[in-house]
Amino acid sequence: MKKGKFKYIVLILLLIIYAAAMFLAFGVDEVKERKAATTIVLGDGVVWDYSSRSWLNFNTPQLIEDVNWKKFNVYVDNEKFGNYSIWIDDKTYLFDDNREAVNYQGNLFAYRAEYLIDVIPFSSQDITDYSYVNKVLEEHGVESKQFTLANVTYVDFDQDGVDEAFYIVSNVFATEFFPDRYFSYVFMVDNEKIYMLYEDSDTNTGVNGCKPALYTIGDFDYDKDNELILSCAKYSNQTPIFMLYEFQNNAFRIEISN
Repeated sequence: MKKGKFKYIVLILLLIIYAAAMFLAFGVDEVKERKAATTIVLGDGVVWDYSSRSWLNFNTPQLIEDVNWKKFNVYVDNEKFGNYSIWIDDKTYLFDDNREAVNYQGNLFAYRAEYLIDVIPFSSQDITDYSYVNKVLEEHGVESKQFTLANVTYVDFDQDGVDEAFYIVSNVFATEFFPDRYFSYVFMVDNEKIYMLYEDSDTNTGVNGCKPALYTIGDFDYDKDNELILSCAKYSNQTPIFMLYEFQNNAFRIEISN
């Protein structure tokens, strides 16, 4: 065999080996991520489906019907509750293997997927240092410092070993005072930098506005990055708003909401 031809064959073999190594290192995860699919149920009948790297809101009776009697991994207040079948009518109902109803109290999060979702537990506490809150309020031209909700949650959202701080402040649904304008702000502080998630302010009529809360945190689309679900409670018995946030390019954006 000629020396030049031998070098050519060796080069081709090296390229094949390199391509195979790159596929094993990155391509396998890429294929898995592309094929990842999950169905999520939140609260009383909010259903989201993820497949082909896109989210779909199950907001018709026909789509909801596909969920009924399917078994889900169920969490209540971000603690594992069990594996139960789900039936959605005016609210979300749980049933065991004998189709006996299972009672629960708290915020429901349930999912079906071919992979495990690591639901991150967290707890909120009253704000003691209002430095970042005051900065946000000043930037939005808010002079009132009266709140109906003011808490902070420390959780390692970006999985770097250091907790980020999620602040929630609001003055909606006030009973002991009546502001001219209502407001609700949710923001994350990481390395002393503020990243806004949710902001809402308008003329106050006493029953408008929305009271936000952190609902669930986890990797819901199998991309190895956590997402965050924020709920926002409306006045009386109206269906809460749920919003799923991705953090990309140093900013939060909503991927899907009901």
